[in-house]
Amino acid sequence: MKNLLRTAAIAVASTALVAGMSASATAAPTADSVAASRLSSASTTTIAIAPYPVDPKSKIRVLKRGKKLTFRLTARFVDDAGTPVAIRKATIQILRGSKWKTLKNLNLNSSGRATYKRTDGKKRKYRMLIKPTALYQGGNTTSVRI
Repeated sequence: MKNLLRTAAIAVASTALVAGMSASATAAPTADSVAASRLSSASTTTIAIAPYPVDPKSKIRVLKRGKKLTFRLTARFVDDAGTPVAIRKATIQILRGSKWKTLKNLNLNSSGRATYKRTDGKKRKYRMLIKPTALYQGGNTTSVRI
């Protein structure tokens, strides 16, 4: 919200300079004017869809030995040539109540793999989340209960 108000104040000041008014803008924009400018700019914005979907072979595997859990992640997308390309970031989420919460954000290696270890004695549901970027579409895996 701070950055939004700051950008709106800069826009008001630059408009005043272009119009030949005073060099300083003293009035901060109101929430209504910021919301109205957001709506007007949102209606003219087009949304581009990332060209590559996540590879269906992307998965999360969980191995349990006693109370020790080992998560193994594989995250990739398939390019135009049909070759799998590694995704560099993924998130492990845990189901708490009815909401998915972030457990760990992981940086994956150059082949799109990572390992994470944790100790937990309860049965819980886990999944891997891949956030969308300009290059590939995001998604999540099916949940694993262990």
